[in-house]
This record gives sequence, C-alpha cells and structure tokens, in this order.
Amino acid sequence: MVTFKSNFNIPEKEAVEFLNIPLDGDLKAFIDPFLIANSRQEPVFNDVYRRLIDFFTKLNREFIIPNDRRNGLMFLDNLHEPNEYHLGYSDSNKGKAVSGTRAVTIFDALRNNRFSRAEGVTITNEAHNILLLVTGIGQDIMSDAISNVSRDIFARFTAEQCIKYGIITETFHRHFFNSTTGLWEMTDFNLPVYKGKCIILLPNKMVSSARSYVNHYNHFVAGNYIAKDILDGKIAVAADGSCVRTLKDGTRKAIIKRIVETYGKPKDDLIDFVLEYNGSLDLFLDHAKTHYPAIDLGDLL
Repeated sequence: MVTFKSNFNIPEKEAVEFLNIPLDGDLKAFIDPFLIANSRQEPVFNDVYRRLIDFFTKLNREFIIPNDRRNGLMFLDNLHEPNEYHLGYSDSNKGKAVSGTRAVTIFDALRNNRFSRAEGVTITNEAHNILLLVTGIGQDIMSDAISNVSRDIFARFTAEQCIKYGIITETFHRHFFNSTTGLWEMTDFNLPVYKGKCIILLPNKMVSSARSYVNHYNHFVAGNYIAKDILDGKIAVAADGSCVRTLKDGTRKAIIKRIVETYGKPKDDLIDFVLEYNGSLDLFLDHAKTHYPAIDLGDLL
C-alpha cells in the first residue's frame, strides 16, 4: 500500500504530526469534532474549532432560525467532496457525503432540531454538539463539512509539513470559508501532489474511526445521572432487580447496562437528557477526552 510517508520517502517508523493516509484509496476514518474541541490548547485545533463556530453560527442565525431555505441551501452547496484528504468511505460511496442533495439533508436536519431553530440557543453552534444531537448529520457528513470549511487551515498545516520534509508542492486553487468576511472564497494553496492530484494532510490526533457518540452519551448519562436518581429513589424501578442489584452487605448497585437498555434514548430524543441534566454536555466532553481518543492508524491500514 502506498502511503504518504512511503511515497515521499519519510521513514515508516519516524514519528510525524500528520495522519499517514493511503494515497490510492481512502482511510475509513473521520475528522472528529470532539477531538478538536478537546485539544484547543494546540493552535491548529483551536483555529479549526473557532472556524467551525463561526460557520455554524452563521448557518443557524442567518438561515436555519429564519427558515431561509433557498439561501441556506446555496450556502451549504459549497460543501463539495473533499477527495484530497483521502478519508471517509470508499470511492463507490463518494458523493453520498456532502453534495446538493446532502445540503438539503443538513438544512432540514438542523431546521428540525429544537436547539438549532431556537432563538438565543447556542448549543448547535458547536460541531461536536451537532454530531451528537442532530439526527441526519453523522460522522461522514460532519467530517466532510469540516474539511471544506477549514481547508485553508489544513492546507497551511500541510505546507508546513512539506517544508519540514523537503517535499515539492504545486499551486492549486481551492475554496474555504472565510470567518472574517463570512463568505466562501477561493485562494491558492501550495500542496503536495500524487498522480496529478493534490493532497491535504491532517493532524494525526484529529481523526477517529467510526464510533457512536449517541451510545457513548447514553452510557454516560445512565452511569452518572440516571443511576444516581434510581439509587436515591427519584426514579421508581421494577422490583425484579433488573436495574439494581442488592449485594450481600445490603449495598445497592446500579446495573448500568440494564439502565441504558431501559432508559436510553435515540438521537432524536437526546435533547431531553440535555435539558434534564444541566451541564451533562460539558461533562461528557471532558469524559470523551480520556475515553475516546484519536485512532491508532495501525488498526485501519
């Protein structure tokens, strides 16, 4: 398999800052907004995080809340297939990620979400909350959106890596979202080339494999909130011991797996947990930092 490192003569065992992508196909992995939000102490991550807030704030404020569907779809139509990253699903699935029809999916998904369409609510201005709470926007769509919106940031990161390793680049004209103007703009990027096509690299700590944050959040809420309410008698449960086990010393222990099965919610209804358990989103973000790290590339290549 031809990877970025092997093609550009970087020793395979040398530690690098970038994700060592395959060049003749795509790595089934995705830019993860939870990893971005939890690594804001690093400049590239912070730049992407701020850019995404600017993008989704504009999308929600100017198009979703007033239900300006026509202009909103035009705005989202700039999210093209980001093939230069070599991430996502196989080529046979390309086009399903972000395109004209998917722009409709994104707009409708946000418009149908109680938080996104509400005045003064900022939860869905953050990409990781959108991924968690908005039905219809999964890892593939979010990853492609981030790729497009922050293309200039990733291109700059790529150029720095090319200078570091003495890799020749060529000039390519590509678009990105400009936070200052609030517009999609085109500019020139100096990028490495493979078989006539440009490549954009990503920080290796920004990418995850397929994972369900919906399931993770359900387990988090079950273990940290619902279990406590059950043990405190705030939630009545069946006496069959399915959710609570009494140990020999009389201690009552919550059975998290059964609590999730009984009280877990689909993505559509996770907002109920957010409203009921104030602060759970922020605590879940902290929880994700230690429990759901970036991918080990060796597991996927």
